[in-house]
Amino acid sequence: MKLIITNKTNLQKKYGAHHQTILDALKTLQTYDATRQLQTHIIFVDDPVQMKSFQATPVTEHNSDAQYKQAIDELYHFFTPGYIMLIGSQDIVPFQRLKNMLSGENDPDSLIPSDLPYACDMPYDKDPGKFISPTRVVGRLPDIPGVSDHSYLLSLLNDIPAVKPLPQSEYKHYFSVSTFDWQDSTQNSLQQIFGNNKSLLVLPGEPNITGDNWTAAQLQPRTHFINCHGAIYNPGYYGQQVTNFPLAMRSDGLANKISHGTVVATECCYGGQLFDPGKNDAKLMSMANSYLLNHAVAFVGSSNIAYGPPKGQGLADLLTQFFLINILNGASTGRALLEARQRFLNEMGPTLDPFELKTAAQFYLLGDPSIQPVINDKDPSTDGQEKAFINTVQNRRDNLEARGKMLHNFIAVPQETGTPTPDKGLQNAMHSLLDEKEFKDKPLPKTFVNHHQAGEPTEQSMPSVKFHVFSESAAGGASTSTKVLVVKEKNNQILGYREYVSR
Repeated sequence: MKLIITNKTNLQKKYGAHHQTILDALKTLQTYDATRQLQTHIIFVDDPVQMKSFQATPVTEHNSDAQYKQAIDELYHFFTPGYIMLIGSQDIVPFQRLKNMLSGENDPDSLIPSDLPYACDMPYDKDPGKFISPTRVVGRLPDIPGVSDHSYLLSLLNDIPAVKPLPQSEYKHYFSVSTFDWQDSTQNSLQQIFGNNKSLLVLPGEPNITGDNWTAAQLQPRTHFINCHGAIYNPGYYGQQVTNFPLAMRSDGLANKISHGTVVATECCYGGQLFDPGKNDAKLMSMANSYLLNHAVAFVGSSNIAYGPPKGQGLADLLTQFFLINILNGASTGRALLEARQRFLNEMGPTLDPFELKTAAQFYLLGDPSIQPVINDKDPSTDGQEKAFINTVQNRRDNLEARGKMLHNFIAVPQETGTPTPDKGLQNAMHSLLDEKEFKDKPLPKTFVNHHQAGEPTEQSMPSVKFHVFSESAAGGASTSTKVLVVKEKNNQILGYREYVSR
């Protein structure tokens, strides 16, 4: 079963009479889904009669995060669907706006626009720590915020029936671009995903590539993995070598160059942000919107400032690569992200630092979550003889729900404790680390203590795990680059540390 969820009133306000064309396209998709053995329901959360018939509370405030969360939770419990697809960007169906506990001078994001809460069985809350047990497959088919031309969303809806699962070999050939400074990390990711990193392109460094002159031949591979810089309301991604931040890609450079069925994962800050094109001087749509307009079927990116280690693997590196690994193994796009979220939380646990928590919340899927780009040769339901007897989709959903619920009891989440003065010996040890990592200043850290969901410290009889966060920023190119040191401590003893930089 698949739920297509949207707000009819918001569609009418945005598109006027043309909203009916969108509704007709949804019905056409519903008919197509039936040929894929999907029972699809089109649900308007603002329709009181329809919602009452599903024992759900209608949305009356069309920008209320709490009401949308409650409505989608109630619909999920009524139907227990395999897939949930939200229709429209944040001006049709809002993101859940979670508190960013890292907010401050070096991380200006006060909120984390997120679809993660829609994938969790916890009630509405602004605390991202409440949503570390995802169990649902959720994706969003966006339109363009602030733009009333219905043809964009219509194009995306019309693309869906054209997608057919292809052999894995069709997606093993990839396009990947990275900054010069992060190329080692990106090579590691590519090796994990594809078994090789020979096709990586690095900016600056590639001759004759300026970021706006990619050819169709270069962009033709059906899997794209991007590890560059991004910036708020910016239609481009950027490379880096020390203080040089050249343009790596721009949204108007994708037209007629992307293969139908392309899957994209990007680590960039604001890499998946959906914004009104009027918010940038060039009046260009976001990279995410442009990829989907040019026939990509799935796009995973971050809604705001994302992080990863300058070397090695962590945070955005892991979540994006887990997603693509799952795609290559034959998962639907929605299941690929759900399994990636669960694996990320499991491997980062049992104690999450605040950057790991932000990473889990900020990455979302744009596209129909029921699309399966790669043939799954291991799935007996793809065999006509077996299909009548084996429901592998429901079996997988049951397993994923059980794994998600286990995470609820396994994970301890960070909560800020203010800026207490550390023990003198601990403070000296952390200052030595700051010197070694070439931090200019030695401020008191932001300190976080880990708690389980019920609010108790991670251990009752012993001191809790703490994370001490130091960060500093420097302006560069179209964005600000931030480096971070996270020191893990317990009982005044350093257990380890992690280095991150903003993507």
